[in-house]
Amino acid sequence: MNNDYLNDEMEIDLLELLKALLKNIKKILICTLVCGTAMFVLSAFILPKSYNSSTDITIVPAGQPMDYTSYLVGDKVLNDVGSKLRMDSASLNELIVVTRDSNNSYNYNISVTTNDPEKSCNIASKVVDSFKSQLGRELNLNGVTTVNEAQVNTSPTSPNTKKNVMVGALAGFVLSAGVIILLTLMDDTIKSEDDIEKYLGLTTLATIPDRKDFITGKGPRNSRKSAKKKKSKRRKK
Repeated sequence: MNNDYLNDEMEIDLLELLKALLKNIKKILICTLVCGTAMFVLSAFILPKSYNSSTDITIVPAGQPMDYTSYLVGDKVLNDVGSKLRMDSASLNELIVVTRDSNNSYNYNISVTTNDPEKSCNIASKVVDSFKSQLGRELNLNGVTTVNEAQVNTSPTSPNTKKNVMVGALAGFVLSAGVIILLTLMDDTIKSEDDIEKYLGLTTLATIPDRKDFITGKGPRNSRKSAKKKKSKRRKK
């Protein structure tokens, strides 16, 4: 008996929540649109853009192979590149990411990200050139081959406008729907005779009509008057 009552309560509550969401669907859609638009404006015009450029090289040692990652971003390379581009080595080190190919230990990827596409490309190229000239003989290398040269990429890697718009729109939808659901659950006012029976367990003996019905002519009293007027008009005819 109690389980049936709880199930009925749950079904009724879910229906009420669904009705509340449908009733406020315009507000939800407006909030979704506003949040999505705000994220578009933020991503496209306000947030700083980052541009990435990368190059792939193959390092062939004369002797036993080793990991050259630390050498590619070592002091000799960074100081040499920094002097040519008028940048300090510490700043350069934060912009450069070197990755060794897990499938081929001879291959390396040098990736550079800055706020200027040409600058990113220039730094990536200079790192390779400096590594060849500064450490080629010291490390006893047979050769350093550039597989893919660095290119100027004018498409920013961040912010991701499409992703941010989707996240903003989703956040607006969830936030607005959540507020409506919360307000509906917190609303404990009695709105109908069914609510009295449902929440108080009482049976209504009578109802008081809304005063507005009498003012607008929709109440029972006005409807009787209008009916009498119609009858009197018919008699006159």
